[in-house]
Amino acid sequence: MNKFYPVLSFLILIILTNCEKTGSGSFQDQAVVESYVLPSHKITVKISKKIPYDSEADTSDVDIDHLNVKILLDGTSYSLAPTGSGIYSDSTGAIKPVSGNTVGLVFTYNNILISSSTIIPSKPTGMAQSATAISMEQIDPDNQTFTRPPDPVEISFSNEAKDYYMLVVECLESVKIPIYKDSVPDNELYATRPTSESSIDIQPMMLKFFGRNRIVLYHINKEYTTFLNTQQNTSQNYQDPPTNIENGLGIFTGINTDTLFLQVNQKSKGAAKN
Repeated sequence: MNKFYPVLSFLILIILTNCEKTGSGSFQDQAVVESYVLPSHKITVKISKKIPYDSEADTSDVDIDHLNVKILLDGTSYSLAPTGSGIYSDSTGAIKPVSGNTVGLVFTYNNILISSSTIIPSKPTGMAQSATAISMEQIDPDNQTFTRPPDPVEISFSNEAKDYYMLVVECLESVKIPIYKDSVPDNELYATRPTSESSIDIQPMMLKFFGRNRIVLYHINKEYTTFLNTQQNTSQNYQDPPTNIENGLGIFTGINTDTLFLQVNQKSKGAAKN
């Protein structure tokens, strides 16, 4: 998948673990779609099956690796090639959506037509940062004496239309030194919640690693914002999360990005503040 997908992909797991709590006789077998459409990137669609709460529920024998998955763009229908594990890709790179395009998805699952459409948002503009480098001590859980962390790094951008944006920070170092000593983060990425404001603060205490960090600003659509803002269901309230997939579940959404970088330097204990 595209290099920007991991941070988006882990969020869709709530679909696979939080299905409607019903008896085995009323379970509705549905396809779960995951696809993020970026300009200048090959389109990839991942299809899986909805997992029932009741292990005795009846599910279909649909082979998710033998579906006829098509992308619709500018009046042309393009077939995606299966690559295994329910993943379908534009192997030729013939599909080239740009900002403002409406992109459609169609396929049949268990004799039911599944469809969706999304608009490719514009590339973020006016992106700037309040600092290109910060210094902070490594945090030792066994020694809670450390100096005050640096101020938040503000990432600003143009957003007169009050569209939705989110930030993702990823360490690019091959050998990663954790900010929290000896920690092994469950998720190595730092992601903010969606906002319709024109700036986002990166909180240094939420960063994961020292070194060179890539900051990716995502311009996202309302359908994905709604998906992200839905709180994870509890075991007492199993319901399907919101979706823009007709007759299915999941997300098919256009995104656009721009990138900055932040150097996070490790400061020695007791050193003067930079």
